[in-house]
Amino acid sequence: MTSLSTAAGGPVRVDAARRRSMIASAVGNGLEWFDWNIYVVFTPFLTAALFDPGDPASSLLQVLAIFGVGFVFRPVGGVLAGYLADRYGRRAVMMATMLTMSAASLLIAVTPAFAVAGVGASVLLLVARLVQGMAHGAESTAGYAYIAEIAPAPRRGFFSSTLSTGVLVGSMLASALGWALTGLLPDDAMAAWGWRVPFAVGSLLSVAVLIMRRRMMESEAVTQELAHEDLDAPADPGVRRAVFWSGFRIFWFVAAITIVFYTWLTSASTLATTQHGMDPSAAFASSLVAQAVCVCLMPVAGLVSDRVGRRPVTLTFALGFVVLSFPLMGMISDAPWTLLVAQTVALCFVACGNSMYSALLAEQLPTRYRARTIGIANSLSVAIFGGTALYLNQWLFGLGLQWVFTLYFVLVCLAAAVAVWFMPERRGVELRHV
Repeated sequence: MTSLSTAAGGPVRVDAARRRSMIASAVGNGLEWFDWNIYVVFTPFLTAALFDPGDPASSLLQVLAIFGVGFVFRPVGGVLAGYLADRYGRRAVMMATMLTMSAASLLIAVTPAFAVAGVGASVLLLVARLVQGMAHGAESTAGYAYIAEIAPAPRRGFFSSTLSTGVLVGSMLASALGWALTGLLPDDAMAAWGWRVPFAVGSLLSVAVLIMRRRMMESEAVTQELAHEDLDAPADPGVRRAVFWSGFRIFWFVAAITIVFYTWLTSASTLATTQHGMDPSAAFASSLVAQAVCVCLMPVAGLVSDRVGRRPVTLTFALGFVVLSFPLMGMISDAPWTLLVAQTVALCFVACGNSMYSALLAEQLPTRYRARTIGIANSLSVAIFGGTALYLNQWLFGLGLQWVFTLYFVLVCLAAAVAVWFMPERRGVELRHV
């Protein structure tokens, strides 16, 4: 057994099954995000390979639009997975999502180029992204509830940080592969086949993760709920109203997390390359260093939230971006050091919001409605704000209105700060008492 000290100084025992399940959940979630985010990292190469090369600007907007369309199916996956996870458990849903995401990544890896298949290449990419969107919505829904439910109550923030760290490591691996491949391969090799490598790698790694997930424990909270509650019985109207307002607040918190994530974490290097003319290899390297700093801060922020509460740590995230978004975005030029500094500062605030993300969401909802409410609120918010972030950013930049996107960014973070302020503080509370 592993021992962690509590906020009061006493030890918290973590048995081997719980620790193994935590690792399997985090690794699998990280791989899901790797598969999802390599699309963003390799956007310039997808644009050149699978769309009409005669109109590069239009092709870039089309590939970003398909990125956004992939978010349309996230609510479908989130709602379906939430219903299944609340009625039949989290584990089976989390195994199914790995297989689905793997198949979609493999499809992208083998999609023929535009020169071979014409518009068929773009159609296959669209199908793959729709499938990935459904799998990603399902994984997020089941995974966020699961990691919080298997955690000891005094260490729920720390456990949640492992899932968030997995997300970030998956994104880092995507950036690392982008940096390595663009540095090692000549341009013609990258255009011909190099961009396919990360999609194939993600598909193959899912086999190992699937084996890990077969040994995961089921959530005890769900097991108890299934054993003692009539899930078909109508809920008390007061409970349903409380769940609705909890979901509404979660929606706005997730909106800020999402728009920050896709602007500063997954696409910062791509935007620096396409908007400011930064060398792609240098942009990937700068982004990788900034992400490494964030990985180191994630568990620290999770532990801090276990000591002082979720609200102060989360407000640091939201209000930090309200104050610093304009200076940080205005700092980036074609010099790699500007991206390194701006992204590192931004990701320090990201660590505050993402570290105990799962814990905060789970603590707002009773077990009976936890997964499905997270599925609806989280997936809708991500679809609306994440699915449009890159497109809006690129479109407004092309019009010379980058400041409009930054203002929009600030207003979403301000709305999240208000939502978090009204969330009940439930640090250390047993989830069965929520």
